[in-house]
Amino acid sequence: MTSELAKGMDVNMMSVQGFAGAPAPPVISTDPLMTSMPLISATDVNMPQRPPNQKTITASGEKVSFSAGLTLPPFQGEVGIIRFNKVLVNDGGHYDPHTGIFTAPTDGRYLVTAMLAAQRGEKVEAVLSVSNNSIQMLDSAGFSSEAAEPLSQEQCSCSGSTSLSLVVSMKQGDRMGLVLTAGKLAISDSPQIVSSFSAVLLYGSP
Repeated sequence: MTSELAKGMDVNMMSVQGFAGAPAPPVISTDPLMTSMPLISATDVNMPQRPPNQKTITASGEKVSFSAGLTLPPFQGEVGIIRFNKVLVNDGGHYDPHTGIFTAPTDGRYLVTAMLAAQRGEKVEAVLSVSNNSIQMLDSAGFSSEAAEPLSQEQCSCSGSTSLSLVVSMKQGDRMGLVLTAGKLAISDSPQIVSSFSAVLLYGSP
């Protein structure tokens, strides 16, 4: 199920390889997610390391799940790992709202869902990444094909939201996050969140 996107494709097609985090900035920065670079290379990025006190294995019968929403700016800069700061559920404590990263505590099949809402008049592009591998692209404006006609001046390339739902095979220690590659996310300080990221362990690997 894991796949890597080929290098060298047009940035409008959002092609990346080994997309696992925010790209390294052109100058030294104390924030590993801060960047102004529009292109991302697998050789330039890595998932944040797991905190030393985070669990690495699950106890027998432990429930593993998390769900988090976005109420604050997701990072500094234009692109980077989205830090869903408002934690709704974090059974097992394997999601870190400070980094936006979920670390798999055990081998298994995980149901992953996400919904990203763009600011009004904007669009969002993002990638679901698992341990330096691009799993799925998200684009609220949709994806063009060779047969598609170019957009006219009257047509808007933006849209309200984009979402995903899929089962991902993960191994113990794999790190997963959503990386915003273009556009602007809507921010809500109300009790109702507009962008969210969730995962739950369905069962161990067969």
